[in-house]
Amino acid sequence: LLQVMKTYHMYHAESISAESKLKEAEKQEEKQIGRSGDPVFHIRLEERHQRRSSVKKIEKMKEKRQAKYSENKLKSIKARNEYLLTLEATNASVFKYYIHDLSDLIDCCDLGYHASLNRALRTYLSAEYNLETSRHEGLDIIENAVDSLEPRSDKQRFMEMYPAAFCPPMKFEFQSHMGDEVCQVTAQQPVQAELMLRYQQLQSRLATLKIENEEVKKTTEATLQTIQDMVTIEDYDVSECFQHSRSTESVKSTVSETYLSKPSIAKRRANQQETEQFYFMV
Repeated sequence: LLQVMKTYHMYHAESISAESKLKEAEKQEEKQIGRSGDPVFHIRLEERHQRRSSVKKIEKMKEKRQAKYSENKLKSIKARNEYLLTLEATNASVFKYYIHDLSDLIDCCDLGYHASLNRALRTYLSAEYNLETSRHEGLDIIENAVDSLEPRSDKQRFMEMYPAAFCPPMKFEFQSHMGDEVCQVTAQQPVQAELMLRYQQLQSRLATLKIENEEVKKTTEATLQTIQDMVTIEDYDVSECFQHSRSTESVKSTVSETYLSKPSIAKRRANQQETEQFYFMV
């Protein structure tokens, strides 16, 4: 963005300089024409030839400066259009990052966190309810807290706590240069065909990207659903561990023998890690 802005400013400055030189040449031409209007019978023959030669030189100089001004003006228009297009694309990218991408990144980083926390706390609740019924009041408070876990609300509160990091900044504004008040893309005849070609190319590219993104989205959603199914298994009920004895050592022994030592746990974790790696690579 900075580079195209500098390029636009440079070409616009050259355009202004060329315009100034052209106006200077026009003034010289008008001055010379005014002098040529003097009565010729008072002018010597040699001086007449000198004036004619001077007029021709000024006309050639004016033609060169006119061509230079037209060339610089065209470059300035193209550079300004490029700057405006880049400016709009930059603003759109920044907006997309803060409004969409940051939220998606947070979702990727905490994927499964709330579900895992839910399962862990419910396991703790199940054990405590069976060990000591007198603690039901405290456990009810924790259960209510678990029931209120909500990823979107937590994410929203987290983003609101740090507005400087997650709120989009102000849009980049068009910086006009030396009186140039045009602040939108112009399709004048010299650049109209180029803009139309670029528009068609962008439309074609967007259509291709849309198809690709739809395919990636389908794959991502399917993988995400698989992960969510894995991390939301309701296996937190450990009441079977308390059927024979309520002592802590008995619970530890029962859990080790009947719950944590199951081969399916290791296999499930391996499948989950493989699926998560695939999800992050999509």
